[in-house]
Amino acid sequence: MDDAVFDDGKGSGARARAAKSAVELYVQRGRQAPADLLALAYPDELPMPETAMVSGGFREALNSIRDRAYLMGERYAAQQMRADREGVNMQLLGFYDAFQRQLRALGVPMFAAEFVRSPERQDELRAAGASKALRGQSPHGYGLAFDLVHSKLGWDLTRQQWTLLGHIGKSVAARGRMKIDWGGDWEFYDPAHWQVRGWRLLVPHAS
Repeated sequence: MDDAVFDDGKGSGARARAAKSAVELYVQRGRQAPADLLALAYPDELPMPETAMVSGGFREALNSIRDRAYLMGERYAAQQMRADREGVNMQLLGFYDAFQRQLRALGVPMFAAEFVRSPERQDELRAAGASKALRGQSPHGYGLAFDLVHSKLGWDLTRQQWTLLGHIGKSVAARGRMKIDWGGDWEFYDPAHWQVRGWRLLVPHAS
């Protein structure tokens, strides 16, 4: 099915229609459609239709982190200003803003706990076991990463909730053709973390 979608040779219009049909089949079967298939089906839509974004067992995870009323409050607005954006990579900011638009459309309040990180802060996190990177070895030190946490639950989300957020973020990145990596895919599990792929190529002086 996937080969037919991506290699039908009939142009982007036909490919997009075939991709939407494939996404509908995933939803009907209670399964999550792959991010690249969603990106082909809905290339210019932000937010993506919820029925395509969330299906099957992920709907319970979504409902458990939703709070539309909180999105309208002053605390949420204040959280959006918490992390300093000065010196942050523009591609990363574009991804963050698109990700946040999708999350708000789904009713999920999140905020960036941190963008740029000082060397002293990196030392503290490494000492606490929250990071494996030495100072100068983290993309946070160069404005090439951010940590996204829930506005009310903070870092205390279940594996399924983090998996849902990871899928949403990766779908947003795929639609925008943004090269972004998610820390939830790593052996050192860091599901709040998002970074520019190949960030070291942008800062060759990084240690």
